[in-house]
Amino acid sequence: MMNPRGKHYIRWIAAGLLAALLIAYVSSYAILSRRGFAEADAAGWEGFYFYPPEDSDQWRFRNYTLVNFYYPLILIDNWIGTGRAIAAEPTWRLSG
Repeated sequence: MMNPRGKHYIRWIAAGLLAALLIAYVSSYAILSRRGFAEADAAGWEGFYFYPPEDSDQWRFRNYTLVNFYYPLILIDNWIGTGRAIAAEPTWRLSG
């Protein structure tokens, strides 16, 4: 049986791990999204992509996986006014 000190120690470890995961989640979003914002600004797009767009299934999978993974942070980022919308997929094969 674990003594009260041991339970307290395990709670602190769990809280520390949770905090580290949350910091990693928010930090990785900040890095990837701001890089996407810079690329969007350079190309003149309103929205952004997590990866530079290319016409491939791999790009779609990677980009939209990150959109889904970071969706809560995207909403918060836009709600506080520091974010930007996700760009729609380019129209690859339409001719003008």
